[in-house]
Amino acid sequence: MTMVHIATKAISRKAGQSAVASAAYRAGDVLDDAKYGKTHDYSKKSGVMSSDIVLPFSLKALGVSVDRETLWNTAEAAETRSDSRVAREWLINLPYELDEYDRHQLAINFAQKLCDDMDVIADVCIHRPVMKLPFDPSVPPSSKYLREGEENPDPRNFHAHILVTTRAPTIGPNKTLAFDPKLKTPFEWSNKKRKAHDLPSSMQEIKRIREMWVDTANKVLAEYHLPLMDARSYKDQGLDQQPTIKMGVEATAMERRGITTEKGNTNRAIKARNKLVADNHIKQEADNERRISALRKGLAWATEKNARLPGRIGDTKQRADFAKQLSGSSEPHITYCTEQNNRTAIRVDDTKRCVEEAKSGIAWAAKRCENLPKRCDDTKQRIDDTKQAIEGITEAIRKSDIEINRATERSARPAPNPFDDDARRARAARLDRQEGRIDRDTRANRFKDERIFEYAERMKLHLAMRLIQRHRDDMAIRWAQGETADDAPDKFDQRQVALLNEFAQHHGIEDHDKAVEFTAHLRQVAKRFDYTLVENNKAIIKLLRDPNAEREQYLALTKHFTDFRDSIDQKRAEFNSSIIDKLGGSAGEVGRMTRDIISSSSYIEGLNHYINNDSHSVEARDVAKEYLADTLDKTCQQFKLALRDVNSLPPTQRKTYSEALKATLETFTEQYGKELSESQYKALQGGLESYQYQVNKAHSPSRGFSP
Repeated sequence: MTMVHIATKAISRKAGQSAVASAAYRAGDVLDDAKYGKTHDYSKKSGVMSSDIVLPFSLKALGVSVDRETLWNTAEAAETRSDSRVAREWLINLPYELDEYDRHQLAINFAQKLCDDMDVIADVCIHRPVMKLPFDPSVPPSSKYLREGEENPDPRNFHAHILVTTRAPTIGPNKTLAFDPKLKTPFEWSNKKRKAHDLPSSMQEIKRIREMWVDTANKVLAEYHLPLMDARSYKDQGLDQQPTIKMGVEATAMERRGITTEKGNTNRAIKARNKLVADNHIKQEADNERRISALRKGLAWATEKNARLPGRIGDTKQRADFAKQLSGSSEPHITYCTEQNNRTAIRVDDTKRCVEEAKSGIAWAAKRCENLPKRCDDTKQRIDDTKQAIEGITEAIRKSDIEINRATERSARPAPNPFDDDARRARAARLDRQEGRIDRDTRANRFKDERIFEYAERMKLHLAMRLIQRHRDDMAIRWAQGETADDAPDKFDQRQVALLNEFAQHHGIEDHDKAVEFTAHLRQVAKRFDYTLVENNKAIIKLLRDPNAEREQYLALTKHFTDFRDSIDQKRAEFNSSIIDKLGGSAGEVGRMTRDIISSSSYIEGLNHYINNDSHSVEARDVAKEYLADTLDKTCQQFKLALRDVNSLPPTQRKTYSEALKATLETFTEQYGKELSESQYKALQGGLESYQYQVNKAHSPSRGFSP
């Protein structure tokens, strides 16, 4: 879980503090203190990553801007008491898991919420932990090296100092910043006054702002799937953890120098206790995991056995049915054997009777009964075989009865119950984990959606404000004052302003609607930036968001034409220099314009060839078309001026330059006459009329008296 740290304290004159000095120290800046007549120079302070002034949106919408020195000198001037609170600081710990850009954006977003919520101005300064070099006894004492026994600060300690005003800002004449000297912000009121106005106590307000910070940070952490902050105490979170006590600046410095302090010993004992509890918790979690794993294996084994049980029961029933069938099929054999046994007994009786009857006639029967002993033996053997068969059948019936009884007992035996207490606990734990994961994903997605929506609304207002204020000095480059794109990269240049004018005119967006208040008009324009408008005007949206990036992209696309233009300009200059002697001399400005006119045909032909080449980018060809139009207009103006002034040249140069102008004019009008505008035709016609007037004037007789 990411650590939650947010603290606040007042900057008070009673404690000998100054808002200007505090701001200079936190920003690592040089500020002049008008009240005390001092200059606070902290420009050599290390560890300052960024410093920004954040205004409430109500001031941003009015185009107000203020620098750090003016802000805090104005805040100091608004306080008249010797024990006044001149500023308030909010110190927040920034998640080290984020990169530098995301940490900066998170601090600015939270400061913006503070400004809009409390109606104040914030000075946001982000600090990183300043790491020193290891202790070296051979190096003289220096702030760059650790002292003997001293330790470096925590390298994860990225934090932001947010210095806010204690009074609500107002706008004075000419949009100057001012503060109401009679009214503090409600956060600075006493609890008695807050209660009288139905406001919560200061402690409850601090808890609310703490929750606002946690919500703001969690939206960014959730976007990167990082552990979220939790504003609740360890007790409310159900954690057996004891919070450490606050060390303070002095105790922290002593501990870093290796000096043991009572607070340090207390915190070390608390950390050791928390570590022991955490280790026991981890061990208990591991034991629980092992038990759960064993229960899962047992449940899987029982489930597998239960899945096989119906098949085994079916096999047992099948064997029992077979035994019953076998028993049923043995009954005829048993009956037959019983009958045979009865018959054998009858035969034995008959034989005995015959023997008894034969005793009297043994002599007579001896001859006829020579084989009688053998027959008696055979009969006895058959009796013995019959008895053995009966015993085997009886044993088979007994075994069948035993197997049937066993199958019946197994069928009647209850199956293991998979829903015992251990299984229910394992299933409940698994469901709890699934629900927790679903809740975390839901919160993360909700935070992400809310952040995207808020960002989209702010971006719409930002784009609308930049569009309707595109002509202001703080939005457009002031060419008249000598300002360039390098001096103000975030401002619109002339080309970009023209594109925005065309976009606003096409969509009926006015710079200011006099019928409604500025903020209402701003919201109306912002609503126009819906999905369809943004998708159909991506180039304009990119221009509004980052003029410098759009300008660099435009220059990159048109650089090929710029290089091409420089090349043909150089060739044109070389050609113009080569024909000076043929024309009889340079002939000043008239000669320069005439030479440009002579080379204009090949120059314009090169531009047309570039425009008609589809391999060049559309932007480069568009720039070439604009440059061609400017070249045609410039050439027509050169014709006009050169024809007007060519007769003022010396006679030796007048003839050659006049003939060159007339021949070139004929060729020029023949080639490009259809492309010329009405104003360009008028320029050419005016030059010819001026030239003819000068020629006629030179040949007309003088009306004066001849000598």
